[in-house]
Amino acid sequence: MPMTEAQVLGDQTVRYDREATAAIYGSLEHGFAEKCGCMFCKNFAIQRHAVYPASFRVLLEQLGIDPNKEVEAFEYGPVEDGCHLYGGWFYFVGEMVTAGEVNSVAPDSHHFEYFFTSVGPDAPAFRGGPRLTIEFETHVKWVLPESPQYKTTSGKAITFPKVIDGPKHKQRY
Repeated sequence: MPMTEAQVLGDQTVRYDREATAAIYGSLEHGFAEKCGCMFCKNFAIQRHAVYPASFRVLLEQLGIDPNKEVEAFEYGPVEDGCHLYGGWFYFVGEMVTAGEVNSVAPDSHHFEYFFTSVGPDAPAFRGGPRLTIEFETHVKWVLPESPQYKTTSGKAITFPKVIDGPKHKQRY
């Protein structure tokens, strides 16, 4: 499999195959948020165009990733700026050269961080070859007319803390 020259992101370096990645994304019908359909994913999907800063979209394009087809998106809870902390993953065909230890921060967004990793949820379309993940974390406004509903696994409604501290990824896999 032909890997292009290395891509450097902060203190991380990867090699990737743009064409192979683009071909896989071309075969996918839509992103995770549309498949899931929960209120948190609906909130994410309806404003996906505004979630990713331009600098991150450029990186996705360079790697052959369709920004409308995340492999996973999830909501952690409300954060101090009135938004909700979201995270998610994109996959691409590639291999890690240097793992690094620090998240990259999008220069055109004060609440968007991302990094390369070799772990992530199952992705059948990417089985059988070298696969890497771009994991992201960002603040997203709540724009749906209904309020977010948090429930336990037994279905009991719960009150979520007003503000949570988001995870900070320090260790690379």
